[in-house]
Order: sequence, then C-alpha cells, then structure tokens
Amino acid sequence: MRNVLAAVSVGLLASVFAVAQGPQQAQTASAPSPQQQMMNYFTGDWKLSGTTKISPSTPAVPFTSTEHGEWVPGGYFLEIHSVMKGPLGDVHGVRMMEYNAADHVYTYNAYNSLGEHQVATGKADGYTWTWDAEEKMNGITTKGRYMVTLTSPSSYTFKSEVQKPAGGWVTVMEGTATRSPQ
Repeated sequence: MRNVLAAVSVGLLASVFAVAQGPQQAQTASAPSPQQQMMNYFTGDWKLSGTTKISPSTPAVPFTSTEHGEWVPGGYFLEIHSVMKGPLGDVHGVRMMEYNAADHVYTYNAYNSLGEHQVATGKADGYTWTWDAEEKMNGITTKGRYMVTLTSPSSYTFKSEVQKPAGGWVTVMEGTATRSPQ
C-alpha cells in the first residue's frame, strides 16, 4: 500500500509540475510555422522598377526602388526597408510582415517618409499573394489591393490598385522585382 501511495504521489507531483511548466516550455520551444517561413522569399536585396501614379487620375510615370528584407531575430517578423525614386523624389519606407495564425492571414504594416501608414491583410494562394487594405487618399477612404505573383525564385511581378467610388479597380502602380545577386 505504501508503494502505491508513493507512486500516486510522485505521479501527481509530476503532473502538477508538467502543467505548471508546460505553457512556458511550449512558448520557448515553438518555431516559425510553414506559413511564416514562406515569407523567406522576400528576404535579401531586391531591385524594383515599373510605373506609378500620384493619384488614380494622373498619368503613370516610371520609378525604381531598392529593398532589403531580413528576419527580426526569432523568425516571426520580416522587416523590409526600401528607397523608391520616383515622381515624389526619394521615398524611404519600412514594412513589417507576419503571419497571424489566429486569423489565418498575413499582415503588413508599412510606413514611409511621406508620413503615410498602411495596414493590410493578405493571403498566399500558390504563387500569388494578395493584400487588401483600406487607404485614405486625398481625404477619401478607399479600398486598395496589392498583388504579387512569384515568377521565379529570383523575380516577381506586382500591381497595386485602388477601388473607384462607382466600383471597379484602377491600377496605380505595377512593375517587376528582381533579386540582387549576393
């Protein structure tokens, strides 16, 4: 009887210890998910070129941009710094990407030297990533979407559109991106 009581006591003690330690160990032992690891495509140095519009009603003009993406330590967030040379001069930007497992979406927060801030949510479907956002342009809130199509391990195409008040979409930026050699 004494041996059974000792075994039950040890078992209960081990269970209590495991429950108390379990969540902490799970947090420190977790690793980035496959969805988070998909963002690795955007790491490194990239050169972008294409056309952009200052507003949906102006003509498109050429632009170039450089981007550098790297993981924040831990591998959960991707930070991308950019410099775009175009009709508004040099526009510096930074954006953070992450996979929100609770909502099953990618999120992105972008900030630039013009004082703009954009928040978008997106999904990856095969080789195409689509981001949706509400944007404020000239004091009017409109919907926007940004699509990236992976064309090879070292290039992709992109297009940014805004929704017209009466419906339909207007392209405000499009082009190609190429990974810079290391």
